[in-house]
Formats: sequence, C-alpha cells, structure tokens
Amino acid sequence: MLKFAKPNRTTGQNLVGLWRPSFTRVDQKLYLFGGGGHVTNDLHVLDLVTMHWDCIVAKDGVPPTKRYGHTAVLWNQNIIIFGGANEYTDYRDDVIVFSLQTRTWSRPEIRGEVPARYLHSATVYRNKMYVYGGFAKNSKCTYVLEEMRILNLETWTWSDAYTVPARYNHSASLIGSKLWIYAGKDEAGNTVSDLYSIDLVTLRVLPHTGITGKVVLLKSQHFSESIGNQLVVFGKYPNEATQTSLYCLWIMDLDQLEWRKLDVDQCLENGVWNYFTIVSKKAQQIPRLESGDDMDCNMDLDEDESAPRLVFLGNTEKDRPQPYDHFREVLSINVEYLGVFQIPPSNLQSQMRMMLDNDEFSDFTVIAKGSSRKIHVHRMVLSTRWPHFKNMNASGMIESKQGSMTLPEPYPVVYAFLSFLYTDTVDSELDYSVVCDVMVMANMYLLERLKKLCASILHRYHLQIDTCVRIFQAACVSQEHGLKKLSQEFIFRHCGAVMKTDDWMLMWSGGGDGSSGEQRAALEEFIDGVPEEASLETAPGSRRTSEGYGAGYDSAANFEPSLRKDVP
Repeated sequence: MLKFAKPNRTTGQNLVGLWRPSFTRVDQKLYLFGGGGHVTNDLHVLDLVTMHWDCIVAKDGVPPTKRYGHTAVLWNQNIIIFGGANEYTDYRDDVIVFSLQTRTWSRPEIRGEVPARYLHSATVYRNKMYVYGGFAKNSKCTYVLEEMRILNLETWTWSDAYTVPARYNHSASLIGSKLWIYAGKDEAGNTVSDLYSIDLVTLRVLPHTGITGKVVLLKSQHFSESIGNQLVVFGKYPNEATQTSLYCLWIMDLDQLEWRKLDVDQCLENGVWNYFTIVSKKAQQIPRLESGDDMDCNMDLDEDESAPRLVFLGNTEKDRPQPYDHFREVLSINVEYLGVFQIPPSNLQSQMRMMLDNDEFSDFTVIAKGSSRKIHVHRMVLSTRWPHFKNMNASGMIESKQGSMTLPEPYPVVYAFLSFLYTDTVDSELDYSVVCDVMVMANMYLLERLKKLCASILHRYHLQIDTCVRIFQAACVSQEHGLKKLSQEFIFRHCGAVMKTDDWMLMWSGGGDGSSGEQRAALEEFIDGVPEEASLETAPGSRRTSEGYGAGYDSAANFEPSLRKDVP
C-alpha cells in the first residue's frame, strides 16, 4: 500500500470553476486551454518543476473562441486546437495553432470540410492528426459520429471519412503505429468499456473481445496513457462492496489482453481527481527545500530519476463550495512502486544491422546475380541462422574454401534476405517485388518465420490492383496458401481493374520469358480456385461481355465481380 503518497499544492493563477479543458504535455510543462463551467479561451501552463500555474498572453494573433470538450495536440512545437463547444453549446470545426516558439496564434487555410464536434479524440502520427468520433448535431438532432477523419498537417487537408464504431467521450492512446480506442459512450448514449485498435498504416479497425478481467467504468469520462505496450486507465468505478464509487487505476498488457488493478485506491480516496497523465521523473522534479522546511513524504532521494511517474490533478479540500478549483493539487507516484516497469526497447536489431556488410566483422562474402559487389558477412551468423549455409560451410565445398558464394537472386533481394538473417526482421517499406522474391527464397531454404513475415507484409501493406497478380504468383511458388487465397479473393473483388494490368495479361498468356512456366502454373492454380458453380456479375450500369477475360469494361468503379453459388 502506498501510504507515503501525498498531494502537493500548486501555486499561481487560480483556476476556479474550470472543467473539461484540454491538456497538452510538453517536456516539463502541462498546457491547459479553454474549459467549461465559466467557459473561457485562456491558455494556462503548469510548470512541473516548480508546480506553479501561469496564464500565457500571446504576443500576436487572435486566440480561439471560448470552448470546452475540444482537443489540443502537440505537433512540431505547435499546439493544435480543434473542435469543442462554445458557451452557447454550438459545436466548432475550426483549427487554430499556437506556436510555442513564437507565442503566437494562427489559422491555417484548411482544405476540405468535416462535421463540427466535441468530446472527440485527436492524435498525431507521422505529420497527420487522426480525429476519432465525437458528438455532433444538425438542424434536426444531435448524434454520435461513427467516423475517423485525418488532417494532413503539412498540407492542412482533410481526408474523407473512414467508418469506425460510434464513440464520444472516449480515450485514444498511440502505441507504435496503433491507435487504441477505449470506452466512452456509444451511439445510444450508453457508457461502454470496450477496446478497439486501429492500424494507422492500413487503417484497419480491430475489436478486442478476448480480454481477461472485467473492468466497467461508472462514468464515461476517464483518462488513458501508455507505458511501453501497456495501457493505463484512470477513472471512476463502482464499488460493489460498499455500493458507492471510487477512483481506480487499471493497467492492461496489450500483448496478453489482461487487466490488472494497481493499488492506489487509498492515495485517491480523499478529494476529487480530474486529470491524469504519466510523465518522466526528470520532468516532474520536486522543488528543492530550503533550510527549515519539512520533507514531504513524496520525496525519495534514492529513487531512479528515469522512472515514469503517475501524475493526478485534483482538489483534496474537505469543503469545496461551488465553483472550486479542479486542478489545485498534484499527486505524484513513482510507477515502479506499483510493479510497473518501462523496459527500454531493444537495440539488438540496429546493432546487428550495423555488422552486416561491414568488412571489420566479416570472414565471408556473398555475391548476387548480375552484381560485382560483395556483401560482407560472418560465417558464425549465417551458420546459426541459415541451415543451408551451415551444411555448406561444414561440408568443405569450394564456396567454403574460397570464403565466397554467389546466389542467383538480384542484389536487393539477396541483401534483404541477409538482413533478415542478421536482424530477424523484414523492412515493410521494401518494394513489394523484393518481398515477393524473398518469400520465395524463404520457402526454398525452409525459413518459416521469414516466409510468414513476408506474407504478412505483402498482405498488410502491398496488396493492391497493380500488385495482386504478382503477389498471387509468389504465393503459389512459395506455397504460402493463406496469402494465395487472400490475393485471389482480392483479384475476384477487383477483377475489372486487375484484368487491365500487364501482370494479368502476362499470367493469362503464360509469359514471354523464362518465368512462363511459373506463370502458367499460377494461372492453373487461379482457375482451380474458382468454384465450378461460381458466376460473374456486373454492378448495375456496367457493361457485360462474352469475349472472355481481358475484354474491356467501362471502369473498375462500375464493375463489381462476385462469386456466388447458384441456388436451385
């Protein structure tokens, strides 16, 4: 039990009556904008070193209008304000930028339109702002948005809508390239405690249902943060034992999808707590005490300064006449005292990558077909990771004696193959044709992990109109049956456009080079995969033809093939 944790009172600008502002964490400071109650457009900042609040006066520009329930995200030393509701409960759709360097407000010229909203979420990833859900209204009613919009922060252009589960007052946490959407309220206004993830590369939405442990929020408002691959959620939960409610902190291992309750209840039982985040110890230093001051129980001179700290903002006064200051006190807890450790990412891959093609760490060379360039490798690495090389090296073959071997694949394919042997990974940004050939090599050398990595990358990042035929052929050659089925189904769904590609014509004609045998075999497998009772249909308004595959269609947009079984 954390009996030592006590809150520290902040000083400075009073925030009486302010609720539902936005918080933006920047290094050692928390920036707070707007808020409801007495609706405002003030910009405040809390220094996490001195625990002092200040109100920021901009040097230039017009600040956003008063609002609450908006979002504020950090991008390139700018705070981007979007949406929210004003004092008249009108929803906003404007984008306003505050520069932390120049302390000025500006309004970029936005291309495209999106519904005005509030109680949405916004997350920045690779120079784009992902806005999920929110509450909106039209002239007839209010409604919950079931869409995600993307604002390109380099061109200030909105994307079209992507359909997602309807949510508002939820939380969104970015971990790697995945956005985790937790809880909130659904389209019926019910408080939910479910979990979705969105792959921001493919924009695929995945519900997570096999979760161990039942965690049900009492109210939809909550806060979520991440530590490594763990989701930390703070909110109010029902106390079944006393038929009351209490503040709780839960953590989920996203690999295991298992909830675990963190023992902080008694630290939070006095007062109300209205904000939660996680900061590093270096950003949340406790002020140095002057001579004669009492040492606070939060202080620990021996603790690890790199350990993250849980930071709660609230008010612990026993009498809180309305309106009161929601963010007067700060409770800070070293997360490692709760058995939660932020394990630094492994750098083994980058270190091993540096050893590849490095003459200093080499006793063997590999040459690709058609290239005179030697790739420097080490026998120990290749023998450990590549059974074929181990056998060749131990057999005393001429390659082993000469310290060099030539592979029949082109240089980019050979280098990607060797890179996997050194790093155990495949770069998803490689050209799809290189990944296809590496997958074929993996099958030939019985490297199952490499084959599955390539199949996954091709399916997730490269399966498109102009690539699907080549991917299907590679899947056939490498006996990757799952990818073969997926690419074949993709061709079925988009066959109007696929039939116009060069790869389709080459496969249909059997090819004109040395690979014609593989193309004919792939074509036979493609035809074998079509059920005998299947029929080809065109969407309304499209043109039918009896001239066989490859005949012209109006466009891929108005040609929609479908496979169905005829019903007697």
